[in-house]
Amino acid sequence: MDLLNLFDKDDGLTKEDILSRLELFAKELRSGTTIIVIGAASIILTIDSSRKTTDVDILNTTRVASYSKYDIQIVNEGILFLCEDYRDRLILKADFGGILVFTLGLLDVALVKLGRGLDKDIEDIKEILISGVVSIEQFKSKYREFRYGYGGSFEILDNNYLAVVGEKYLSNDRMF
Repeated sequence: MDLLNLFDKDDGLTKEDILSRLELFAKELRSGTTIIVIGAASIILTIDSSRKTTDVDILNTTRVASYSKYDIQIVNEGILFLCEDYRDRLILKADFGGILVFTLGLLDVALVKLGRGLDKDIEDIKEILISGVVSIEQFKSKYREFRYGYGGSFEILDNNYLAVVGEKYLSNDRMF
């Protein structure tokens, strides 16, 4: 697929579109580089979802000037709160000539989306839970750890949690 066809998508990116875009991007990276896809693209690459996205978000595991021509958004790990053990849940999706492409585990995607809490994020979390890849019990359990280290508003985070699981989180424990 060439760049012109890759970007002629009015209705959003499918799994195949995302992988094609990442393969082209990988050609500009040095061997041994790791790409970690986050956000909606992680969901699309991991579960059978009708969801589409307009871009591909990745963690800043690489330095390359050309990412914008592929409509890839580099997200600084410092502004994205992740549990310390998130790397244990990465899912290998592709190997493009020594460039490994992982997705963030869907438990971590759900927690990050909970912190953002837009309507589409809440729907994405529900889709993850309905898919069965992450159980509601796993989500509730990991939420405690995520919340404990979260630097944002507990009120917003807990309201988003309520919107997803239908129950209030009652602890006021805070790391800070």
